Amino acid sequence: MNIGEKIYNLRKKKNMSQEELASVLNVSRQTISKWETGESNPDIDKIVPLCNFFEISTDEFLKDRDIVYEKNLTKEKKKNKALTFSLCLIIFGVMMILVILLEETEISEGIIGAIIMFGITLIGVLLIYYFMSNQVEKKKDRQGNIMNKIIFLGTTIIYILISFIWHAWAYSWIIFIIGFLLMQIAKLIRMLGDDKFEK
Repeated sequence: MNIGEKIYNLRKKKNMSQEELASVLNVSRQTISKWETGESNPDIDKIVPLCNFFEISTDEFLKDRDIVYEKNLTKEKKKNKALTFSLCLIIFGVMMILVILLEETEISEGIIGAIIMFGITLIGVLLIYYFMSNQVEKKKDRQGNIMNKIIFLGTTIIYILISFIWHAWAYSWIIFIIGFLLMQIAKLIRMLGDDKFEK
């Protein structure tokens, strides 16, 4: 997005006419029109007032980036962060309440230990997913989704078989962590492969 398009988008966002913006910046309407069509660029002494008026940094204004998209992306990242950490706190709270309530009953320590391990694992998986998805940009392709489904299905089948055959319910949940890590490794390999082809 060039400077002219940015000025146009920012002006439209404020529901202003070219005349109104021109009067704010002490220039003619034709000057604003030339900026927006790319015939000319704002003089250096007009860039700071422009940025101040639209409440953006000069870095945002001068770099070839989509301001609205980046602000929406930042909001989305903050929302995901809040959601992830809220879920972790809720899981931890539920886990602690269950442990306190079950200690009053005659439930074995193994079950209480399994609940604690399950809660910690769930929190760990959420945090791993959050940090890995921040480090590696998501590329949703059909092949990747199929691969993830195959890994998840295989993980679930192995979990059920091991749990039923060896009665290892307290420990077999580790298989889901392994499955999750395999999905992330597969995603990383696909993305690295895509980067090679793009070059």
